[in-house]
Amino acid sequence: MTTIDDAMIPAPAEEPESRPGGIPLYIWVLVAIALAVPTGLFLGKDASHFKLLADLIIRALNAVAAPLVVFAILSAILGNDVRGRQGARMMGFYLLNTLVAMLIALVLANVVQPGAGASLANLANGTKAPEAKTLAQIAVELIPRSIGESLYHNNIAQLVLFTLAIGIGLAKLRNEASERGDVRFHIVIDLINYTFELLMKVLLWVVALVPLAVFGVVASSVGNQEGIKVFEALAWLIVVVVLGLVCQVAWYLAEMAVLARMSPTRFLSGARDVLASTFSTASTAATIPITLRALTGPLRVSRASSKLAACIGTNFNNDGTALYQAAAVMFLAQSMGTRLSLGQQFVVMLTTLFASVGAGSIPSGSFVTLPLIFAAVGLPPDAIPVLLTVDWFLDRCRTSSNVLGDMTVAVLIDRDQKPDAEANANA
Repeated sequence: MTTIDDAMIPAPAEEPESRPGGIPLYIWVLVAIALAVPTGLFLGKDASHFKLLADLIIRALNAVAAPLVVFAILSAILGNDVRGRQGARMMGFYLLNTLVAMLIALVLANVVQPGAGASLANLANGTKAPEAKTLAQIAVELIPRSIGESLYHNNIAQLVLFTLAIGIGLAKLRNEASERGDVRFHIVIDLINYTFELLMKVLLWVVALVPLAVFGVVASSVGNQEGIKVFEALAWLIVVVVLGLVCQVAWYLAEMAVLARMSPTRFLSGARDVLASTFSTASTAATIPITLRALTGPLRVSRASSKLAACIGTNFNNDGTALYQAAAVMFLAQSMGTRLSLGQQFVVMLTTLFASVGAGSIPSGSFVTLPLIFAAVGLPPDAIPVLLTVDWFLDRCRTSSNVLGDMTVAVLIDRDQKPDAEANANA
């Protein structure tokens, strides 16, 4: 069912670029916050000059994020072989769970209004509020007039649709070449994988500079006497995201009880070691070996279903990431005094869905692809670095939800392959 072998799924070594000076990136972010607050208080409005740091780094992320998502998706499609009814059911569950996650985020964000108390309008640089679009306009804009235009405008929905079509076509060519015994197609796969790794390396260099962006935004906000309100609003963002993730986990447990006929208590007990590892590493990929052990051990899922859902889910199933991104966009829109209409929130859902497809293989993927989602609804990305003041914690929470989602789908597609009697015996 899948081309991934046991020898190919060890816990990946952490890239040196993700630990500047040998220190974890989130520690640098906390240091940047600790330095930015007194700097902003001392310099006052003159601290706004430091926002240039954030502008430069966001600009660099914009340049790298779109091509990186494209090659991440191509690499994921060509690196796995998903066929048949089981593969279709797996992708169906991925889509359903991601849509539920985004709906939870949007409902909570509209009810709680976490960004209403903040005031980041000065970071919008005079950008006008985006105009609402009709569903017809949204549908037309899904089809690019040219790929160059999609890349120039960072239109993630157009890019992902085009990339998925190219990826599926390349996968068919790969299968046909494999049936003929033709190994020349491996050159194409290697080229795509190496390009993805190269772009990832460049991205890691940019991400290593993110603490400077955090310093610039926080110092500027504090200097403009907005700092306290911003931090209070960020506390509400944490509440919305964590509450949303709790609701998402409850959805997984409901799927376990109703569709898989497995006790939620047994499911959580089997996932205990996985959650501990994921929360400590904040990495879905690094947890794959432990996830597989939990699925095939206490949860008694077949190895084929476990590898299919866990390994492919790392790339395509990012429910927690989608929930966080939807909530973050709503938070920053509210903090800038912009009210997103239902149509614009639909665009947020659509672009978040597409962005989350390629975010799984990208370090700090939820942060890296946020500018692409902002571009879809016409919001300026200037205030995005302020999210990193709390992202180190939320990253661990949403990654844990991502892995639970992978495990849920593994159980669901495995139950479809077993007789009802065996499923009842394992409940």
